[in-house]
Amino acid sequence: ETAEAALEWARTARPEVIVYDLALDRDDDLNGLWRLQQAAPLVAVLALGEAGDQARMVAALQAGARGCLPKTTGGAELAEAVLDLAAGEAIVPPAATAALLGRLRGEAPAVALSPREADVLRGVAAGQTNKAIALKLGISEHTVKFHLGGAMTKLGAASRAEAVASALRLGLISV
Repeated sequence: ETAEAALEWARTARPEVIVYDLALDRDDDLNGLWRLQQAAPLVAVLALGEAGDQARMVAALQAGARGCLPKTTGGAELAEAVLDLAAGEAIVPPAATAALLGRLRGEAPAVALSPREADVLRGVAAGQTNKAIALKLGISEHTVKFHLGGAMTKLGAASRAEAVASALRLGLISV
């Protein structure tokens, strides 16, 4: 019913595949999915989203899902996708593939940062430490690291600097 419940279940059940409803991340930043992937990195996640929301499906892939399908997917196709994921395959619907390719080509961003992720990246761009960012935003250093990690995952960045550069290039933040 919630991202927290999915996270707790994954810790105890240790499944091979999780079918994850993107609606569990009500705030649109996919933090629940990101946290699930951090807690159970070896578990294949199949994210289910709205059929027309390719950007959110691409964002789910960036947050660690190994596959995405529309919620309208039939039972037989869903079962086949779960088996394919368990076998190590990736599942990406054609419309999301086009959005992903556009993202790789540097076209319009296929992912949006949450307002807090953007705030944290602006702080990093200004050369602030995590502690300084936390003080400025009135949050803990742990929360700063959490949002920075989420932004890095969404942007496919391996470092703070790369995340800032990508966000600036894509127009997701300005300084």
